[in-house]
Order: sequence, then structure tokens, then C-alpha cells
Amino acid sequence: MTEKKQMKLGLAMFGAAGLNFKSWLDPEVHLEDYPDISVDVKAAQLAEKGKFQFMFFGDFPGTKAADNGDMQTMGMDPLLIATVIASQTKHIGLGITRATSWNNPYEVARQFKTLDAISKGRVAWNAVTGANGVSANAYGVSLPSSFDRYGKAAEFVEVVQALWASWGEDALKLDHDNQIFADYDKVKSVSIKGKYVETSGTLPIPPSKQGQPPIFHSGGSSNSVAFAGQHADVYVGEVWTIEQGKAMRQALSQAGVVNGRKPDAIAFIAGVMPLIGDSKKEALERHAKFISEDTFYQRVAHVGYALGVQFTMADIEKPIDSEILDSVEITPYSDPRTENIIRVAREGWTLREVVYHSVIDYHPAAVGTAEDIADHLTEWFESGAADGFWVMPDVYETDLKRFVEEVVPILQERGIFHTDYEGETLRENLGLPYQYGVRKED
Repeated sequence: MTEKKQMKLGLAMFGAAGLNFKSWLDPEVHLEDYPDISVDVKAAQLAEKGKFQFMFFGDFPGTKAADNGDMQTMGMDPLLIATVIASQTKHIGLGITRATSWNNPYEVARQFKTLDAISKGRVAWNAVTGANGVSANAYGVSLPSSFDRYGKAAEFVEVVQALWASWGEDALKLDHDNQIFADYDKVKSVSIKGKYVETSGTLPIPPSKQGQPPIFHSGGSSNSVAFAGQHADVYVGEVWTIEQGKAMRQALSQAGVVNGRKPDAIAFIAGVMPLIGDSKKEALERHAKFISEDTFYQRVAHVGYALGVQFTMADIEKPIDSEILDSVEITPYSDPRTENIIRVAREGWTLREVVYHSVIDYHPAAVGTAEDIADHLTEWFESGAADGFWVMPDVYETDLKRFVEEVVPILQERGIFHTDYEGETLRENLGLPYQYGVRKED
């Protein structure tokens, strides 16, 4: 009998009280100060209680909130936050973003291998190029073309992995009788000079229990998918429909095969915003509290743009006319959220409620009761649109808690989410093979 495939769950962590910029206003959130690392630790412990395989730490260096009512997100260094969380958790993995466009490969290799060693193999590196000019300027660099950014990223990852493997797997001896701490003949220097990056040196840190951190990658462009095909174990992406998810998984599979890898070598993790309530109406009303009036009207305009109409104040409390929805032509140049907008609108919600479904956010929302949320995840997972999800609750203290206590048990009862961790390392819990050194063909 074949064992039923299990979905993977990750918690998005952006250094605030939740994934909503207004999360700090929730009555259950009691911020006495900012930053307050206890908020991050408590969220991690909640996710670990729910058996989430990993946390996904974004990074936005050099940027600040645009609205005085928004909580600053990831102003601090995510690797340092993850280090504190590692000391306060036992099982959950830590996927941390570090951009290749403005960092140094030796420093990245040293930081990640250090944390991987002290966490006993629970770390992943979200290797992104970095496409934010504000962040680049903060580091004193300019952003090159996408071609050059990904060219550098490919060299960067291979240099980092070579450094990770510079300490031989069996070099550590701890031989008291012969007073041999390590066989340093097996600790090699790395000397690499590429078009974009170079290094010459040794990284004297033994492997963790998983060998070395797996590589995450997040993006959506064709260059991003090609990069993932060669280097990524896990791809974190933005898709708004099941069909888009299937297409992304197929694109990743093909990119992997081109590089001599197995068709299922890269796990695709889709984003989801769980809006949980005792009913769909209640879930929408709760989410509405975190949307300012200015943001609401901006999103009304975005919905209109996607559908090719200009809405007026008279349209807001009415369902969108079916003739408008029927006339929309989806092309390769359409906003990728358009199909999801149409799907939600056809359910008969008013324009206001369509906006409250977060159809103009970076990820689709799953709206309703715990059963509704579980149904959404189950449908996407079982249809092959995703191998798992990175979960973005409005507020950790309330929405993540409800997800862990109400949604996770339903997924477990359905046999599509594990009831306990499979092993001690992140690779084991993601079903990834041990790796040490530069990736070879699978």
C-alpha cells in the first residue's frame, strides 16, 4: 500500500505581529515596545505546536513602512531573529532570506553553516537575487539586469556550497588518546574566481546532521524558475489559481529535468492567507478591520483595472455585474490575479466583499471556517497545484492560533498532513536527501 502524500506547511515571518501591516492593532496583541522578540518566538512555538515544517523569513533591508499606521516589517536582521528562535524551539525549520546581489558569499556561507550546526540541522537558505533598488542602495550597490543578477546568484550558490563542504565529513576526530581533535588534512581551502564572485579560504565548521542547509528560492520570473531548476530544493511562489499552481509545478519540474534532476526534485510551496471566522461573513468582517479606507479604495481601483471598468461609489455595495465578468478576456498580459477576482465575484459577493477577500494581495485568501480553510488547502494540494503552503495569517496571536488549533487537526484527520515530525533535521521533515557540497545530478 502506497503511503499517502503529505503536504508541507511553513509560517511566513516578516518581523511583525502578523502578516498584516495593521496586525499590531488587534486587541489580543499587547506590544509594550518595538521590537519585541517574544512575539516572534511565540509565533514560532505556535507553528511548532502545529507541526509546521518550517518558518519562512523574508527580508527587506533599507525599507520603511509607507503608512504611519503600518507596523514596520523585517527591519531587523532575520538571521539574528532566527538564531533566537532556534534556541527556543526544537523541531521547526528556519528558512532565511539572504540576497546575492549585495552580500558576500563567504559571510553567507559562514553565517548559515554556523546556525545550521548549532540548530542541529534545521536551517535553509532562501537564496534570492534581490530586486529592490532601495535595498541595493542601502548596501551601496546598483542592481544589474536580471540576466546578470541570476548569473551572479548561480555562481554565489556554488561558491557557498563549496565552502560548506571545505571541512571533510569525517575530519572531526575528538581522539583523546592520541590528542587529535581533527584531521586537518581533510579541511580544504577553496579557491574560486568566477565572472561575478570569488573567494579563497577555508570554512572550518563540521557538517550538521543534515549535511548543509537546503536551498529555498522565491520568485516568479522565467530566470527565477531556471535558477531553481539548477539550485533549489524548495520554491516559494505566488499563484492565485489552481491552474497557475499546476503550471508552476510543471515549469519547475521541466527546469529540474533539464539540469539532470528528477521531475519531483523541487517542492513548490504556494502562499495562502487564511481568513478564519465562524462564518465566511465573519471572517471577511474581521479582515476588513485591518484594511484602511485609503487602501480599500486603491484596491477597488485595482479590481476595476483588472476587469477593464471604472467603478463608482454606487457600485461598492452591489455585486459586480455578470456582464462585466463575462466580457473579461484573459491574456498572457493580464494581471495574474484577474481569474481569482472573477471566481470570487461570481459567488455573488458585493464589490466591497470582493476586495475584503484580498483578491489584490500578493497571495490568494482562503476564507471562512476552519473547515473552509482546510477544504481550500486540500483542493489545491490534491489537485497537484502545490506541494504545500506558506501560511500568512493576519495576526499570529489570534489567526495563527486558530489555524493551529482548528485547521491543522482537520488536515491530519484527512491524512494529508503529518501528526509528528519525521526526523531531527529540516531535510528529513521536508523529505529531502542529505547533501554536502555542490549539488550533483539527482
